Amino acid sequence: MFNVLEILNSGEIELPKEEQRKVMEYLKACQHPEGGFSGAPFMEAHVASTYSALCAIVQLGTEEAYQIVNREKTLQYLLRLKHNKDDPVAPSTECSKTRTTRPGSFEINVNGENDMRSTYCSLVVADILNFLDNQKLREGIGEFIASCQTYEGGIACLPFGEAHAGYTYCGLASLLLLGEANKIDLSRLIEWSVNRQISHQGGFSGRIEKFVDSCYNFWQGAIAELIDIALQGKGNYKREWLYNQRAVQGYTLLCCQDEEGGLVDKPSKSPDLYHTCYSLAGLSIMQGKSMHDQLYVKREFGDKNAAENSALLAGVAENKVSRAHPLYNLQHEKVERAKAYFAKLQKMCCGVSVN
Repeated sequence: MFNVLEILNSGEIELPKEEQRKVMEYLKACQHPEGGFSGAPFMEAHVASTYSALCAIVQLGTEEAYQIVNREKTLQYLLRLKHNKDDPVAPSTECSKTRTTRPGSFEINVNGENDMRSTYCSLVVADILNFLDNQKLREGIGEFIASCQTYEGGIACLPFGEAHAGYTYCGLASLLLLGEANKIDLSRLIEWSVNRQISHQGGFSGRIEKFVDSCYNFWQGAIAELIDIALQGKGNYKREWLYNQRAVQGYTLLCCQDEEGGLVDKPSKSPDLYHTCYSLAGLSIMQGKSMHDQLYVKREFGDKNAAENSALLAGVAENKVSRAHPLYNLQHEKVERAKAYFAKLQKMCCGVSVN
């Protein structure tokens, strides 16, 4: 659902009202009574499903959609999944005594694995719902992420793992949400990241000695703008990202479009919603230049002339897609609207914070 809505949003296509109503009814059915969202009704809650459901709600962008979320229960759900230093064993149930806790990390679901994906998904949910200042929730996360930076420079899923574009994106985005990007070696991360573009194909690989894959348009391509945010607008070269933006666009548009619609991982593969979503999301990043002051200091999102002046478009004007926020893979305006709603909601709740 998240992928479909993001594909539509990238082309500035609004879902019909009746379809929006059906989406909201389905999301209501997926909200678990003990907090979080499941992938389908009557299933166990899952952090990735909670992240996807909240992103879908943000994409719908209405108060009716926002009102689906039970903030208090969502916070309690995330706290149940959080590993902290003083936990005698990993949280959840007796089964957890067979495993070692990893302070600062989150389980992906109750008694599930814990890695960089669950950390990122949890922090995006906490940030949008306005309880990221909860100290128990934040405790030790920066240190956990720093422990996952490898000798290569990128970030792995867990300590002593292999650096991977998806985990590097999740780790760096998480640190930016926390305001703790200084806890990793950014210079080493930059060196690893810029070497993931395959020169003779134009696209990105996710790991050293791996093939290109169009989904890394976002997981790898967005890292460049995250670096620019971390360095306060100085992580670019003449306002361009630290890779060949036109070459990635060429690989995406010429090699990854299927004749019957959608985008593929690489030529000879079949199209799917996941690769279509993240190919387009990455395309939206690489079609633009650094707009750090406007987007992240002044928070001005509606100046279309400035957006046009920042464009680094390959091919015809019809190739242009709506620019996504690199921290969330959602449109800037929709993120701001949702965050403002939940911040106001907390203040209105009898003057009592859920923290």
